[in-house]
Amino acid sequence: MKLSKIFSLLLALLLVVSLTACGGGTTAQTEAPETDAAAGTEAAQTASEPVNIVWAGWSGEEEASKDIFQRMMDTYREQTGNEVTWVGWTWDDTAQQLLIRTQGGEQLDIAQVDIGIFNTIAAAGVLADWNEVLGADYMSETFEQSALDVGNIDGKQLGMPWSMASITMVYNPEILAAAGWDTVPTTIAEFEACMADIQAYDPEIVPYAVSTKDATCAGDFMPWLWTFGGAIFNDDGTVAINSEAAVECVQWYQGLMEKGYIAMDTGRGEARQLFAQGKVAFYDDAVVAKGQAVSNGVAPEDVVKVCSAMERPVLNAGDAPQSTMWGHMLVCFQDSEYKEQAAQLAQVLISNEVALDYFTNNGMPPVTKEAAALEEVTSDAYLSGFMNSTATARLEETARMTNANEIKTVITEELQYALLGQKTAEQAVADMAARLEAL
Repeated sequence: MKLSKIFSLLLALLLVVSLTACGGGTTAQTEAPETDAAAGTEAAQTASEPVNIVWAGWSGEEEASKDIFQRMMDTYREQTGNEVTWVGWTWDDTAQQLLIRTQGGEQLDIAQVDIGIFNTIAAAGVLADWNEVLGADYMSETFEQSALDVGNIDGKQLGMPWSMASITMVYNPEILAAAGWDTVPTTIAEFEACMADIQAYDPEIVPYAVSTKDATCAGDFMPWLWTFGGAIFNDDGTVAINSEAAVECVQWYQGLMEKGYIAMDTGRGEARQLFAQGKVAFYDDAVVAKGQAVSNGVAPEDVVKVCSAMERPVLNAGDAPQSTMWGHMLVCFQDSEYKEQAAQLAQVLISNEVALDYFTNNGMPPVTKEAAALEEVTSDAYLSGFMNSTATARLEETARMTNANEIKTVITEELQYALLGQKTAEQAVADMAARLEAL
């Protein structure tokens, strides 16, 4: 018995030593929590490490905005310690490139979109709801409901307001004054007389650089169509373009072309450049027109002397001036791993400091309740012209349509045929209608 007990004791001791050597038993149980704690610390360190987010759009590619966008990104880096990479294209290519990037699984965290691009991206089902990312209370406390409505689809806040006004007529007061006009024309008849005087003053100046190519052609045509009492679509979505009002509008365009008041192969980019060089008297643009003037050496406070906004001339005195609602929004993507960091960038972009820099140098009006109430904004002479036009602005008729680009292509092509004398106004309008109905 005694030898048996001794043998049992030795066996037990050997078992303990064996378990200890293998990392089991009591020793293993005390080490496991330490391993978990180390893993937790490592995870915390990883979570706090700087990340790189991707921001996409088009304005950062434009010469007038490059420096401003650099300052925006530098502010974000300084405030958060994170990195941001800008990916940009031309405005025409942005919608398509955003979709290609999301479908290809490439990183995309936040993007700049405007009203025209927004619906196409939203329809693809790739956008996150800002009400979930930042909270519905934050959104309603920060922005006016009217601004939020532009980016809200079926109750989801897919677009965060960034800057909103309208696209209206821009003019050079110095050119008008030299041609004998101390006030802007308010009717189409006065507008035609003013363009004639400008042409007589200096034949090298293009009186009106209305867009005659790409999607901006259809965009400029729309408010003139409304001015003549026409529309592209009826309220029920059926095609309404084949009308006397549309024919009159196209004939008016043809008359401007025949008199040399407008020119072919003019897009928004060309119009901005020529206007900044003093070679254009009128054109259509958003508040970003200021940025082109500033980038050409005009002091921000002097911009209104060479670049001011006006309400679009009306057909008959007393009519409401027409313009299209315009605005930039920020969107966040569902598949982004860095929604929180993207939201931080969005908050930097709408902050008073950054928003006022964008406003002062590029004319982009801030949309947060706080920034919009600042004296620098409310008293700005340049902005007032755009805000007056915004009072009667309308969304483009294609703004909520997924085939907006196709519709604009049809309108642009048929209008070009008419301007080049290849079709009568009646035929161009009839063909517009037939092609739109076939879409």
